[in-house]
Amino acid sequence: MKKVLFVPLLLFLLIGWVYLDIEKGVKEAAVAKQSPFHYADFQMYNEGQDLYDSLFSDIQQSKEYIYIHFFIIRNDEISNKFLGLLVDKAKQGVEVKLSTDRMGSFLLKKSMRERLRKAGVQFTFSGKPKFPHLFYTLQNRNHRRIIVIDGTTAYIGGFNMGKEHLDQDKRFGHWEDYHFRIRGDGAQEMERQFLLDWKNNAGDSFPVHTGFLNNGNTRYEYLFTDGKGLAERYQDWIMKASNSIVIASPYFIPGKKMENELLEARKRGVSIKILVPLNRNFPLIKQAAYPYLRELLKHGAEIYLYQNGFFHGKVLSIDGKYVMTGTPNFDTRTFYLNNESVCLIYDGPIIAEIQQKLQDDFRISKRIPDTYFDELNIWDRLLERTISIVSFYL
Repeated sequence: MKKVLFVPLLLFLLIGWVYLDIEKGVKEAAVAKQSPFHYADFQMYNEGQDLYDSLFSDIQQSKEYIYIHFFIIRNDEISNKFLGLLVDKAKQGVEVKLSTDRMGSFLLKKSMRERLRKAGVQFTFSGKPKFPHLFYTLQNRNHRRIIVIDGTTAYIGGFNMGKEHLDQDKRFGHWEDYHFRIRGDGAQEMERQFLLDWKNNAGDSFPVHTGFLNNGNTRYEYLFTDGKGLAERYQDWIMKASNSIVIASPYFIPGKKMENELLEARKRGVSIKILVPLNRNFPLIKQAAYPYLRELLKHGAEIYLYQNGFFHGKVLSIDGKYVMTGTPNFDTRTFYLNNESVCLIYDGPIIAEIQQKLQDDFRISKRIPDTYFDELNIWDRLLERTISIVSFYL
């Protein structure tokens, strides 16, 4: 009898430990780091091939240094081509630093990492589990994408490095994303964050390069978060909306506070349009979103399901004038756990390009009817009720 009671008691204590460890880790996380305003020229990429062509060309033309962090690097043809380019540049004497999330890039082979190091590429994993908050650090992933080349060119957005972004994964089909090449003032801010992450992961400290100040036609700022401060920034933007809010995200699990902020916007007469993918790349993500989408639909929000493959873009647009983009999904993991790199755009021609692209994506998506959630099957209803217990970590 004692043994029978011991197992559930042990499980209860373990769950309690995990919960308290993560809660304390979140409270102790660093506050979001916001940059000053910068001015640069933006170029948007929605297709993986277009992004890789531009990035690989910039890498080949680099003269001084290349700093790159991807959340995911696969063990596939396009990833090996990318890593081969870094090897070539390191052999040419260009300073090359590459980091990637330990969990996101668990398929990156040790033999490839050794090849990189032998060629002179400095490599490190991020996301090493640490005490005293073991479970929190396991959950706290470095979800950033940071690319800085020669202090003048930076990239930020949703693409990682893998064949799925070239529409070569049958599970997803076409992959739609939002990624940006930023040329001009501001690359130093991204470099500074990369080096802070590098010091945290590898222990080595390096100075930020100086002397690259070329202004462009778009005013923007960066926001780098380590699991604290991003939710408040989103809420501030939503509170200031007077006409419209557009949210495009592959994962929509905003949590109660963010949901209430959106409902308050609806009470003010602000229109809300939400775009999520019809097909998801992780199990249970769809059902975890149902309670929030259901409530917003009930209060007049328009909800669309992307039909043309898999949608992975991350965009928040306010009144058609301001855009928040980069790596953040619209979910609690992003707001309270992950390390994210965010770009807030305030003017310039790229705003109109983003708005037009959003319109195109909504146009090929299907708006769900008011009765959508009433017609769910029993299995989806059951999953919706049960998955809410762990939806914070999805």
